Amino acid sequence: MHASDPDAHTIAVADLAFGYGKQPLFTQFSANVQQPGIYGLFGRNGSGKSTLLKILCGLLTPDGGRVAVRGYVPRQRAAEFLEQVYILPEEFHLPNLTPAALRHTHAAFYPRFDTALFDTYLQELDVPTTQAFGAMSLGQKKKAAIAFALATQTPVLLMDEPTNGLDIVSRTQFRKLMARPEQAQRTVLISTHQAHDLESILQHIWFIDAGRLVLSSPMAALAQYLRMGVAENTMAVPEDVLYQEAIGQQTAWVAPRGGEQTPSPVQLELLYKALSTNKDAVLAALPAAATAKATP
Repeated sequence: MHASDPDAHTIAVADLAFGYGKQPLFTQFSANVQQPGIYGLFGRNGSGKSTLLKILCGLLTPDGGRVAVRGYVPRQRAAEFLEQVYILPEEFHLPNLTPAALRHTHAAFYPRFDTALFDTYLQELDVPTTQAFGAMSLGQKKKAAIAFALATQTPVLLMDEPTNGLDIVSRTQFRKLMARPEQAQRTVLISTHQAHDLESILQHIWFIDAGRLVLSSPMAALAQYLRMGVAENTMAVPEDVLYQEAIGQQTAWVAPRGGEQTPSPVQLELLYKALSTNKDAVLAALPAAATAKATP
C-alpha cells in the first residue's frame, strides 16, 4: 500500500492483535481516521493507549491484523513514512543542546519543518532559547519538545500525555498552540488522562476498553445524545442518570439527552468517569455508529 493511494485513510487499523508476552492487550481492535482533526484517546490505565501510538509510528510490531498510516505499513519504517509521522512520547530524552542546535541537528529529517514556527512556539511557551536542555527544568524541556513536535508540521502527530508536567499557564499556552490554523490540516492523536485540559480543542473522541475501540465519536455528536450538569442536591439529579458523583454539597451527573432538550457542552472528565464505571449504559445512549468501527 502506498501513501499516494487516494482511497487510503490517514489511519486504518483492522482486527489489530497485540500483547506483551502471554498477556493480550488488543484483540480485534479496529479504527479509522479519514479526516484531519485533533483526536483524544482515552482509556483506563493499562488499556493500551501508549502502545497504540507506538504501533502507529512503527516502534512496535503487531501480532496480527492490519495497520496502515497514510498508506504505509508503519513497522516497515520506510523513510517516506517516517518523514510524515512524529511521536512525542510521555517519557522523552533531549540531548544537552540549545533549541537552535536541536533544530540544526534534527529538523532535516522532517521536510515540512518550519523554523519560523519553531521560534514562535518557543516564544509562546516561554522556553529560554539560549539555554541548553541540561540546565532547563522538566517543564521547560517538555515545552521545548512540544514546540519541536508542532514545528515538524508532519501530517500525522502522535502525542502521549503532552500536558503532564506542565503548569496551569503552560497548559493554556499549549491549547492556544493546538488551536492555531496551521494545525487544522494535521491528524493529531493525543493520549491523555487530562480530560479537562483538552476538551476545548478535541474534535473527536476514542475510548479504549478491553482491547477494543468501544467509542469513536465527534464531540459535537456526543452533545446531541448526552447531557451533563451539576445539581444542587441529589433530589435534582435526573431520574435516568447514567453516572453521578458528589462535588462538595453538589452532584455532577451524566444522563441521556431527550429530543426536546438543548444540547449542553461535553465535559470530558465526567464522560470519562461514566464510561469507566457504567460503559454499557453510556454506549446504549449513543447511536450505533459511535460504538462500532466508526470512521469520522
